[in-house]
Amino acid sequence: MMLRIFLGIFLLSTAYLSFQVFWGEQGMKREDELAKQIEYQEQINKRLKVRNEALRAQIKDLRKGEDAVEEHVRTEMQYIKDGEMFYRIVEK
Repeated sequence: MMLRIFLGIFLLSTAYLSFQVFWGEQGMKREDELAKQIEYQEQINKRLKVRNEALRAQIKDLRKGEDAVEEHVRTEMQYIKDGEMFYRIVEK
C-alpha cells in the first residue's frame, strides 16, 4: 500500500516536471520562441547598422567642406549654379 502511494506520487511529480520542461514558462517551447525573436532582432540590427554606417559616411563627407555640401544640394535639390545649363533627359 505504501509502495503504491509512493509510486503514484513519483509518477505525478515526474509528469508535472516533464510538462514544465516542455511546455512551461521556462520550457523548451518558450526557448524556441525566444530564439526566433533573437534571430529576427539580429536581422533588424544588421540592417540598421548598415544604414547607420551610410549615414556616418554622409556626415563625414558633409563635415569635410563645401564640395560635399554642394554635391548634396545638387543631387537632392537639383541646384544649378549661375551660368550652368541643365538638361533633363526623359525616356519614353
